[in-house]
This record gives sequence, C-alpha cells and structure tokens, in this order.
Amino acid sequence: MVGLVLFICLLSSSIAQTNQNNNAAANTAARAGSQTTASSLSSIITSTLSNSGVFRYRFGSNESSQSLNASASQTPSKDGFGEFSGGLAAGDFSNWSAWATPVVSTYKNNIQPYTSNGSVLIAMGGLEYNYDDILTSGISAAVNDTNSTTTYNNGTYKTVGLTISPYAVYQINNYLTLNSSVGVGGSNPNINVAGVNSTTTYNSLFGVIGLSNNTAMGNFLLQPKLSYTYYIDKLGAYTSGSGQYNSAYNTYLGQTQVGAQVSYDTKMGFQPFVAAYEFVNTWNSNQLATTAPSVYPSTYRVAAGVNASNGTFYGTVSYQIERSVSQFRIYGGILF
Repeated sequence: MVGLVLFICLLSSSIAQTNQNNNAAANTAARAGSQTTASSLSSIITSTLSNSGVFRYRFGSNESSQSLNASASQTPSKDGFGEFSGGLAAGDFSNWSAWATPVVSTYKNNIQPYTSNGSVLIAMGGLEYNYDDILTSGISAAVNDTNSTTTYNNGTYKTVGLTISPYAVYQINNYLTLNSSVGVGGSNPNINVAGVNSTTTYNSLFGVIGLSNNTAMGNFLLQPKLSYTYYIDKLGAYTSGSGQYNSAYNTYLGQTQVGAQVSYDTKMGFQPFVAAYEFVNTWNSNQLATTAPSVYPSTYRVAAGVNASNGTFYGTVSYQIERSVSQFRIYGGILF
C-alpha cells in the first residue's frame, strides 16, 4: 500500500513538472514576438525625423515626407533605418504624420533547456504628431504572426496578436536623441504538445527608454547607444486537450544595452553597417524555484546588414547573433 501511494505521488509530481515546463517552453516563443515588436518599434521611432526605412506620409502633401528636407544628412541606424543628424523643416506640411512598415524575422533560441525556433511576421503602423521638429509623440499598432517550434517538448506555438504602443522621441540637439515607448499586447496562442492541441491566453507589456548619438566622420557614421528595456510576459493557466492542467507562467526580464554601430554611405544607394552591443539581463518569474531562467545574466550582440534604396523602393537586410541566439530580419516596402 505504501509503495502504491509513493508511486502515485511520483507520477503526479512528474505530470505537474511536465505541464509546468510546457508553458515555460512556450514562453521563449512568446517573448520572441514581444521582443521583435519592441526592438522594431524602437528602430522606427528613432528614425521618426528622417522618414527612412518606413513608409511615412505627412498630411498636407501629395507625396511622402521623404523629400521634406533634402539638405539634411541622412544616415542608417541600428537596423538599417535612416536618421537625420538635423531636424526636418515642417514648411507647409501638417504636423500630423502616418507611417507603416512590414517586418519579417526568423529566430533560433538555443538557450537550454527551453530551446525554440521560428518566425515572427509583423505589420506595423502608427500616427504621430511633430512639435516644432524637436519632440514627436505618437501611437502605433502592430499585428504579429508568431509561428514557432518549441523543440524542448517537441511542440509548436502559434498565435496572431495585437500590440498597442504610445511613444515619444525628443531631439536633444543635432547629435543626441532620447526615445521612449510602452507596449501592451495580447493574443490567444495555440499550443500543441505531442499532437494535443490547447489554447491559452498571452499578455505582454514592455517599456523602453534609450539615448543615441550620431557622430559623422566623412562617409562613416558612428552611433553609440544606451537603452533599458523591461518585458513582462504572462501565459495563462490552461487545461490541455488531453485533460492535463498547465500552470500559469509569468516572466519579468530587464535588459540594459550599451554599444555602437558603424555605417558607411557608399553614395550608390546602399549603406552597409555593423554593430556590437553588450546586454546585462535581470530575470524573474513566478516559478523561479522550479524553472530555469531562459536568458543569460549577460550576453553580447553582433549585427551586420545593408540598407538600400532606389527611387520609391527601400529595403534592409540584417543578421544578428547573441550567445546561443540568432535572428535574421528583412524590412522593405515602397515609398509613395
């Protein structure tokens, strides 16, 4: 009788641990979506005074605002988005602008034990207001389609989510830019483990504040950057299609980033760039005692890519690697 009781207790413990880890495995895929959204938005809004790398329409004109100030010095930023070292002259244009861009991203996370890989597709757009070419504030909406394999448990994670993000960019002077944004998102992911489909809830929150500098050296541009990002990601408790209960899993990640990018203007319509950053991470979760962290205390990031434009077409290809993580991104579109 005692042996039977011990067997039941061990079996229950094993099932609980498996269920707990299913949500932990899904967390890495969920964070891929929120982190891609946050970093893409930061790159876009820091180019808010240049209108490069996204389609941006400034009301009051029949053309895109790309041509607002031909005398400004355009340069590529971290993910290939452009930046002006000076502000734009508003002229007869309205202070209101609308912008939009697609993002295609693939990733591979080899951080043990909760490994995953997949893709994140984002359609992002926003509406913003420019205050005397010094302060720009706005709000964006991003629809992301995340499709991942959670290799830890031979499962999949699929969802389409929406993130709403107010943001602001302050041009301190011709060289320094301060940016901040907050994003609130949610979705109802489908999680499949061992052929069993289940649905749960996912809620995300991120906050970003960053400071960047532009230093031109002939055709080269040096862009040091310092930023802090905080992510909250919550996967709700659910009962799988086979009747097994999975505990809620909430994670809290803080990232301090410091580094720089160097880009080169070829004067032929494309600008190659390389970047190197160091990240210091703080991690917490509601299952910290039983579930291993999904990030390292610190990691490097090295990125390289090319920003190109020709007439109405623009595009950017970039590849970045971190410790046990890699990501490939493509931005592109038409300027009307």
